[in-house]
Amino acid sequence: MSTTTKQLPTSVPRYYSGEPSQLATHHLMVSQGRGCTEQARICASLNSSAVPMTHLSLSDYPSSAELQRAMLSILREATVGLRIYLLGNEDFIWPLHALARVAGLQPEEIQVIPSASCGHAIYCVHCSTTQHGALDSPHTCTECGVVLEVRQHFSRRLGAYLGVCADARQPYAQARS
Repeated sequence: MSTTTKQLPTSVPRYYSGEPSQLATHHLMVSQGRGCTEQARICASLNSSAVPMTHLSLSDYPSSAELQRAMLSILREATVGLRIYLLGNEDFIWPLHALARVAGLQPEEIQVIPSASCGHAIYCVHCSTTQHGALDSPHTCTECGVVLEVRQHFSRRLGAYLGVCADARQPYAQARS
């Protein structure tokens, strides 16, 4: 008897579910907000170690751009052994992931922890709108009204799953007869 496990496409991210790295020389946590359960668990684990930790929260900055500048400033001064933990919505954490990669961090040095409370980010390829929702198809675009099939393809650049027209014979949001 053979057992088959569902293989996800390689573009679908596999999220962090373990403990913070014990090999780190410094931890950097960047979060969208304060008070989530996962953040509290990681903070408790990091605070119990002798390794220094820096926490940047979007709520402490006037904009995402200011938070990104603060993160880049820390990454410029970083030494080997830094581990970064990104917590928040997918469309918040993936641009930060890209920023960390450009700054020289390797994928295994970056832990991505999405917030499940807001659903997943879905990008409508017809009107270029990112919205939040469940990955169940169909999903109606909140901007253009096209009924979307949400594909099992995640764009790290956009930080969202791709949604394409579910019915090629009815590509626009016109009234159905």
